[in-house]
Parts: sequence; C-alpha cells; structure tokens
Amino acid sequence: MKSVKKYKFTILYSILTFVAVILVLTLGDIETGPQVFLPGYDNKTGEVTNENVKNLLRTAREFGGSSSIVIVVRKEASFFENAGDLKLLHEKLEKLPYVSSVLSAVNLPKVVGVRLGTYLDGEKISPEILEDESGKSFVTEDGRYALLNVTFKPDVEARKKIDEMKKLVSTHFRENYFFGEVVIDSELFRELVNQTYFYPFIMFVLVFLLFYYQLGSLRATVFSLFVPVLSTLVVFAGLFLTGVPLNSLTAMTPSFLLIIGSAYGLHFYNAISRYEDKREGVRQVFKPILFSMLTTVAGFLSFVFIDIKAFRELGILVSCGLALVVLAIFTSGVELFEGYQPKRGPRSFGIKYYGKKASLAALFIFLAFGLLSALTLKNVEIGSDMVEFFSRDSEVRRAHEVITKKFNLREPVYLVLEKDTPFLGTDSKTLKEIKEELETLPYVSSVVFPVNFPVPLLYNLARNNEFLRTFIGDRNKIRFIVNLTPQGYDEIERTVEEIGRVVGRTGWKYYVAGAVLVWNDVNKGVLRSQIQSLVLAAAMIFGMVLIVFRNLLVTVSVMTPLLFTTLFNFMFMWLFKIKLDISTSITSSILMGLVVDYSIHIAHEGTRNDPLDTLKNVGPAIMANALGLIAGFSVLLFSKLSLFKNVATLMMLGIAVGAIFTLIVQPLILKRTSRC
Repeated sequence: MKSVKKYKFTILYSILTFVAVILVLTLGDIETGPQVFLPGYDNKTGEVTNENVKNLLRTAREFGGSSSIVIVVRKEASFFENAGDLKLLHEKLEKLPYVSSVLSAVNLPKVVGVRLGTYLDGEKISPEILEDESGKSFVTEDGRYALLNVTFKPDVEARKKIDEMKKLVSTHFRENYFFGEVVIDSELFRELVNQTYFYPFIMFVLVFLLFYYQLGSLRATVFSLFVPVLSTLVVFAGLFLTGVPLNSLTAMTPSFLLIIGSAYGLHFYNAISRYEDKREGVRQVFKPILFSMLTTVAGFLSFVFIDIKAFRELGILVSCGLALVVLAIFTSGVELFEGYQPKRGPRSFGIKYYGKKASLAALFIFLAFGLLSALTLKNVEIGSDMVEFFSRDSEVRRAHEVITKKFNLREPVYLVLEKDTPFLGTDSKTLKEIKEELETLPYVSSVVFPVNFPVPLLYNLARNNEFLRTFIGDRNKIRFIVNLTPQGYDEIERTVEEIGRVVGRTGWKYYVAGAVLVWNDVNKGVLRSQIQSLVLAAAMIFGMVLIVFRNLLVTVSVMTPLLFTTLFNFMFMWLFKIKLDISTSITSSILMGLVVDYSIHIAHEGTRNDPLDTLKNVGPAIMANALGLIAGFSVLLFSKLSLFKNVATLMMLGIAVGAIFTLIVQPLILKRTSRC
C-alpha cells in the first residue's frame, strides 16, 4: 500500500496508457485528401466552403461515379496488331462490382454509317483511332501504350480497391502504371500509416541508444522516451474520441512528440544528477523546462490561428502532448528519481567554452551566411501538388512520367455546360465548335466529347453505352473531359480563364471542376500561412522570453539564434531545391520553438555562472538533445514521401544551426548583454 501511494502518478499514467491504446486501436482512422488544407473545411459534417471542392463533388453527383483513376498498359507488340488482352482486361474491369465505367480504345465510339460502332476491329485496334482527337488520349501513335480510364461507383472507398485492381491488371500486362488522385491517396495512406506507427519505432530505438550513451542510466533513458509515447497515445485517443481522423500533417505528431518531448526528460535528469538533494535539482530545472515547453508550444500554437484544418489540428495535438509530457515529468519523474543513485553520471561530450575569439569568428560566419540566406528568399519556389509529395523513384512518379511523356497529359478537368432548357439538336454545332476551339488552347492536350452524335441521338445511345453516359447528366447538363498538358496543370488559373472565354460566348451556364483546382487553392494559402505562423510564433516566443528574464537585451540575445535558424531554413530550401509547400511551411515556426529551448537553458544557467560553467552544466544536455533530434528526423529520410524527407532535411539542418550557434556564440552574447 505504501508503494502504491509512493508511485501513485506512475500507476495513474500506466492505466491511462492502457486505456489510450485500446481507444487508438479501435477508433483510429486517417484522412488523406487535400481538403484538410482548405480554409473552412469541417471533416465531421463534410461541409466545405471552397467553391472548387463543391464543384468536384457536384460533378460526381450529377454524372454518376465518384473518383477515377488512369491505368496505362504496355506491350511489345502493337495494339494495332493484337488487342485481345486489352479487350479482356477492359471487360474484367467493367464487371468489378465497385466500378461504374471504363473508358478505353476498346469502347471509344465512332459513327459507322447510321449506326454506332467502335475502333475495335476483331482482336485489334484500328489505326483510324488516331484520326479521332479523342482517340489520341487512349492509345499512342506507335500502338504500344494504351490507357484505360476507370471510374468508381459512388460511396466506394476506392483507395481500398487499388491493390486488387493492380493484381488483376498484372495478370494481363506485366508493365502497367496506375495514376490519379485515388492511387495517390492509396500510396499516401500506406506511407502515413508508416509515419504514424513504424517510423516512430525506429526513431525510438535511435534516440534510446543516444540518450543511454549520454545519460548512463537505463531508468532515465526509458523514462525520457516513454513519457512522450504516453503523451502521443493520450492525445490520439482524445482526437479519435471526438470523431476526427488523422491527416497528412497530424500523422507527424508521434514523431514530433517523441523527438521533442524526450528532450525534456533528458534535461530533467541531467539537471537533478548534479544535485545531492534531488528536490533542489527539480526546483532549479523546473523553470527552464517549463518555459522551453511553452516557447515550443508557441511555435505550434501559431498554427491555431490559421484557417486551415490540418495546421490547426497539428498545432493543438503537439501542444497538448508537450504539456502532458512536462506534467508527467514533474509528477511521475519526481517519484521515480527521488533518492535514485546511478552507477555513473551523464557524459559531457567534451563540451566547453572555446573563448572570445572562436565565438566572434563563428558570429561573423553566421552573419555572412545570414545575409546570403536573406538574398535567396525570393528564389524559393512556392506550391506543389500531391505528385510532388512522392520521391522520384516511387511508383506514382514513374506513372506520372509515363503519362506525361507518352500521352502529354495530366489529370483532366471537367467542363460542365448547363442550360435552363434541355439541349437540342440545334446545339450540336455549338458543342462541336466548343470542342474544336478548346483543343486549340496551348495548355489543353485533348478534349473528349462525342461531337459526332447529334444531341438527341446522344441521349438515346447513352442509356446503353457506358462511354457516352459519362458525358450526360440530364437533359440540360453536358460534360466535356478536358485533358491538360503538364504546363496546363501548372497554369491552371490561366487555363480556366481561357476555357471561360471559349464558353462565355454561348451564354450558357458552366463550371470547371477538377482536383488540380483544389490543389491550386491549397498552394495559394501556403505563403499566407507561412507568414502568419512565423509572425505569431515570433511574437509569442518573444513575449514569453521577456516575461521569464525581464530584461530586454537578454531577451533579444535569446531570440538571436531564432533569426539565423529561420533565415538559414530558407537558404537550405533554395540550396536543396525544396519548395515551400504545405509540409515545409511548418518547419520555420517549429524550429523557432525548438532552438529557443537551447537559448533558454543557456541563458537561465548563465544568470548564475560564467560561460565556462554554463556550458559544462547544460551543454551536454543541449548536445545530446540536438543529436537526438537529428537522429530521430533522419529516419524520415528513408520515407517514400518527399513530403517527409523535405521536412526531415530542413529540421535536421535547422537544429544543427541552432545548436552550434547556441553552444559557441550564445555565451559571448549573453556575457555582453548581462553587463548592460
């Protein structure tokens, strides 16, 4: 009973962990779509305020089916010589219970006299298909590549069907490529699962080995790492209880909490190990750890004021998690280490003050590179799409390369035409003119719409033809499939303007829908979000540091490493050709919160000691923390996603810059400012 009372907090956290594990395993889910990066999106109600998302959903509702994918198959012999295997694959895909329609060279319609025919001539595709502008989207001129456009039925979780479809296609064509939002979604989901569960385990092992080497205590090492694991489970359980799934950004929460949160346990043990009276050690270290946590949280909480769901949720989850880590350290940690006497103390890593000359030399180097960094800001590219989330050697990138090179197209956009009255035979000429004019636009690869059929005949034939049904909503709604060139994908706003110019002359109502428009809206918000989060994080951290030290000059000196870290972050983006996108835009604010931790520990210790003793006391913990962070984030370099690789690269380099500045230059600056 006495033992239970002594370790009451440790027992409480153990029970909480057990409950959290059950909740995470039973309620956990991941959302991979881009809508979480759009202002105003609410995943609980599915409500969206973004017009392009509304149009995309509206298209699926009005024309049947939901999401679609592109499958490209290749054979050595030309499909103009033998297309039996393509025909068989087409038929099998059509019979899948979750497939709404399949469009390919097999069922592309053509007018034969007064009847409807296809370009399938027995067991081969007729070369005449290349004379049809629509046909060029389904087979290459050499006849070796064929494209199938597969649309899923509404309410089907298409992501879960991709593996099954790949097995089917591989039985007919060894060389095949899958592409489209659903395919990207499937691969992204798989990698996000790794990011949530597998990568943190590898990080745990690496950080564990490094911390054990520095601390020299198994108990302290286990405690430092298990507290953020507990924290992750609890905040995830809370998230899932509210019915909110993880997304592309919040899946990084375990990594952030493990790598950042473990540092608090490291500093805690390094501090109390220097005192015979452990409670005095706890008292001395409480203030720097608390304010280190608060300033790091400030970096993450700056995302809360951004009107983008994924940013807000990441900020809240990590902030709550770090607060829980500190709470556990100063409750359960005090219980576990009161009276604890390890066999050896923490290692020093040879940290020492190298003197005024070395500090000044390092400062001038930082100033020179800081100026260079400021000059590179304008050269950092902004924006990305989901394809750029993936590494160059990934299946998604390979498929994208084949489709753009062989068919000169990207994912299509849909042009939907509407009239207050039904479309009539007299409108057929206008529809044909629209198609022909759209095909002349510089960013359009091809336009798919059966203009060879008068509108009344098109309505009748569409009842029994899946291909034609794709273009018919009801009597007053018609859809064109506009295939974009890779350049058209990059210049989507200009492309939509040109489409509007072509259609506007008719006086008909219209709208353009496509995933590319959604991503364009996401990218437009990236720079705004970066500026907002940086300004908010800097202001919040500055205010907190000023409250702690109550000295403006000391506060400015503590903030100095943040300035260099932020500037260097943009230089590294330019140097390594990393774009400012939805993932990398979070790094500057997070680095601010992390690097200021080092300054706070140095400054707090420096108020009582000279630089030599300051570095001797807190330098090893800072070095171990920085190495732990770098080792932890290095795991993400093996991810298939450039999204995570880029974040890891910037975090590792930024932490290195911050730690080097703090350990070499910061003692000199603090020594000067403390005299003023």
